[in-house]
Amino acid sequence: MDVRISYGSGTIELDIPQENLASQIAPQDVRAKSNVMDELKRTMESPHGNLLSELVASKSVCVLVADHTRDMPHSDLLNAVAPFLVDANFVQFIVTTGSHEVEHPGNLDIVDRIKKAAQDADLRDFRTLIHDCYSQDVENLGKTSRGTPIIVNSAAVSHDVYVPLSDMKAHYFAGYSNALKDFLPGVCAFPTIEANHSMALDPMSTFGRHPYHPDPARRNNPLADDMREAMEIITKEAKIFTLSTVTSSGKLVWSDAGRLEPVIAGGIEILDETASFTLKPTSRIIVSPGGYPQDKSLYHAQRGLELTKNAVLDGGEILLLAQCKDGVAPESALENFYNKLTAPLDDVIKSISGRYHLYEHKAYKFAELLKRLSSVKMYTELAEEIVRPAHLDKVGNPQEIVDAWIEEDPRVEITVLDKANKLAIYAS
Repeated sequence: MDVRISYGSGTIELDIPQENLASQIAPQDVRAKSNVMDELKRTMESPHGNLLSELVASKSVCVLVADHTRDMPHSDLLNAVAPFLVDANFVQFIVTTGSHEVEHPGNLDIVDRIKKAAQDADLRDFRTLIHDCYSQDVENLGKTSRGTPIIVNSAAVSHDVYVPLSDMKAHYFAGYSNALKDFLPGVCAFPTIEANHSMALDPMSTFGRHPYHPDPARRNNPLADDMREAMEIITKEAKIFTLSTVTSSGKLVWSDAGRLEPVIAGGIEILDETASFTLKPTSRIIVSPGGYPQDKSLYHAQRGLELTKNAVLDGGEILLLAQCKDGVAPESALENFYNKLTAPLDDVIKSISGRYHLYEHKAYKFAELLKRLSSVKMYTELAEEIVRPAHLDKVGNPQEIVDAWIEEDPRVEITVLDKANKLAIYAS
């Protein structure tokens, strides 16, 4: 049967016989709303707690907007929030890049969208800023209980109201992408992000676990809890109002607004229902991160492997479909992610036993996965001389890999995982 899988800005079609297709998994969009703005307006008018317009009257407000790497309806969220900010004294919009690239065309486009939404709503006094984790214009607000220094962009400090906008999905070490990440890593300096992300090596810092999870048994995630503490230190006594969504294939599946904890908990519940799957592992799996921007680089595509790795048996093979038109990794991540990954796998794992450096967790986790598999084959625009040193096998035709798997074992079971960066796979 024909199976369509996301790749770059389009799709790839593979022919997999029905008897060989164990399962075809992607986030469910059965709850998708037909009119996004109508749904967001309804959400904003029935929040957990006070209306945003009541909270911001004569106040200083900081709106936190996820950067270009987040596949979310930026304009819709901004247009839904901006009309509620007209009575604020001042509104600071910040594109929350964390440690990501600052002057990326996608971020500049988001700034334009912010300005348009603010102008359409006739906001009196507003500014926009793209966060730079290397900026010297920062304030040190202390430390979390785990010792993470909370060094924050000065523009994000001392507001009366914070409005983090978030599109939620599973996250392979923060548990779930959610509004907490707009604070840390979103507006924090490099040393803060590095200290927090060092906890990604803790086995409890993984998807499906978060301090706001509705199930008390799934609340232990050291890294995510450190993010929670950071948010509380940054906001102090300020009010927080989030507009959060879950989207799938560009469709709005769920939205909620208001106080942080009940909104995040509700989003987690929806994600566990629509994007979490328990599967019997198979020896062959095909993984697509979900097309651009989820497969913009190997650095970004790797998330999909981490979130779906439970679907493949030890000694199995993965076919990774990731265009990577932006290259192997952001420049800031080349040394501690890609360059480190090119060493022998045992050396990669041993080298990250001392002082942690940001992005090393990605090399460490990638090496652990590669060690337990026979191979990861990759269909990509990356050159072979880039792919091969990272212990990956570049392939020219993904259909030939599928055909070879079936020729080798006519009874082979193949699992297909599309939009993997928004999945959470558990082994049965």
